[in-house]
Amino acid sequence: MNGENTVQLALAGSSTTGSSFDRELRGILWRRCRLVFAIGLAASSVVFLLNWLYGLEPTVVTRPGAWRLPLHLFHPLSFAVALLAIYLRNKTRAQLQLAAFWVIWFNLVVVILNIAINYPDREPFLPVALMLFVHAAFIPCRVSQMWLAVTAVAVTLVSYAALPPTLPALGAYWAEMGAREALFERLWIFSGVAMLAGVSAVVSRTLYSLHRSAHRATRLGNYLIERELGKGGMGQVYVARHAMICRPTAVKVMTADGPERQAAVARFEREVQLSASLTHPNTITIFDFGRTADNTFYYAMEYLDGMDLQKMVERFGPLPAVRAVYLLKQACGSLAEAHDRGIIHRDIKPSNIFVTQRGGLFDFVKVLDFGLAREVREAPDGDLTKTGMVFGTPRYIAPEAVYGASKVDARADIYNLGGVAYWMLTGRHLFAGSSSLDLIIDHVKTVPPRPKEVSELPIPDELDRIVMKCLEKDPGDRYQSVSDMLAELEAISFDGAWDQERAREWWSLHAPEETVAWMCDPEPAPDDAEVLEVEATAE
Repeated sequence: MNGENTVQLALAGSSTTGSSFDRELRGILWRRCRLVFAIGLAASSVVFLLNWLYGLEPTVVTRPGAWRLPLHLFHPLSFAVALLAIYLRNKTRAQLQLAAFWVIWFNLVVVILNIAINYPDREPFLPVALMLFVHAAFIPCRVSQMWLAVTAVAVTLVSYAALPPTLPALGAYWAEMGAREALFERLWIFSGVAMLAGVSAVVSRTLYSLHRSAHRATRLGNYLIERELGKGGMGQVYVARHAMICRPTAVKVMTADGPERQAAVARFEREVQLSASLTHPNTITIFDFGRTADNTFYYAMEYLDGMDLQKMVERFGPLPAVRAVYLLKQACGSLAEAHDRGIIHRDIKPSNIFVTQRGGLFDFVKVLDFGLAREVREAPDGDLTKTGMVFGTPRYIAPEAVYGASKVDARADIYNLGGVAYWMLTGRHLFAGSSSLDLIIDHVKTVPPRPKEVSELPIPDELDRIVMKCLEKDPGDRYQSVSDMLAELEAISFDGAWDQERAREWWSLHAPEETVAWMCDPEPAPDDAEVLEVEATAE
């Protein structure tokens, strides 16, 4: 998602935000709790066995045999119980956080007490740092790390200040050191633990913020962004899924900025409104439209698994005439509905004719990107384009569009559709010009060679005539409606029809380069009220 048109996707602030973040957090916590508990069990078991086998004697024996076995044994036992508990039944996000908090809290208290009572000649920094930073790094949380930090400082203070007077053997150890040296040593241990605790709390909150920022950066309203799919006329398109129902979705985000933003927003909204008003099955379906907290405009539409005609012909060459007609008739159906409602597309081209499968039907056409669409019944002063402005793709632009938007009507779409048919049948563009100016001049003045003259495949005379009639320079010489063109396409007869069996066979051999596997978390989103008690108290 790099480049000057990169859009920072932001959280819309809807009520579903917390739920989707909780769901994402639960998945992270489930994996990491298993990892932390398993590693903790293995490491503490090894330490216990080594201590048991080699008989590591405590520096101070406060009560012979009383402290040594239980304190070392508590570590593997606690991790084993925690690991077993999370496997017995599914846990919510809050329960997983709570389990991680209490296990680390318990082991932190035990390790500080064990060192302070049995091994006062050793500093507790390494085990304390491991406990604090393992939790900070692996367990995303808001405030529970702070309570671990407070626990570490409080238990250290009690262990090195309050316990020696109550345990004679421990008090004797510190007395032998000398009052001044003992004071400095305990202050050093206390300040070191306090520093570790403070840094771990900062690290935890920072990582939690990064988790939330990453979640926001891949979310638009109710839609979770998976990856960038491509760029359209006015924005970038992303593969996404609905956060709650996991519906596969393509999300288009407006990228215009600066002085053109206001006009771009208006066109973007118009694209949504016009597309959403169309119901033909061969027209892309719009699901939703929204704006994020940072004024990023987007809309969600159905995700299509397949390829557009531009890529199809580039990869596999010209299409047989029978298949080209099969696809053209579907595109005509989509445009016929749009034209009947007074909407012209103005940017029909191979990359805006997408071939996919729907409900087991193969070679199903979807007409995309009504970004330049306009209602011909609209009053001139309400138009979002101005007379004299040229809209469209130079390689497929209708001759009359060169003279301005006011000259364009539905017959411009018919010219564009003729260019698409020419591409499908020949694998060649109408004109070979390399610059936009050359292409525009050719569209206005040059008559392209007939498809059957340049195609590698046989083309019926009727189809050749239909394509050339679509490409007439004067709109009056073309079909006056898409319905007229559709009627003539349906009148063409072939020896073998292009049917679903042939289409299915073709797609089985030429699967799309990229497909998306949609997987949903079977767990319902946690209730927003389910939070750690310590977090709820803090907030």
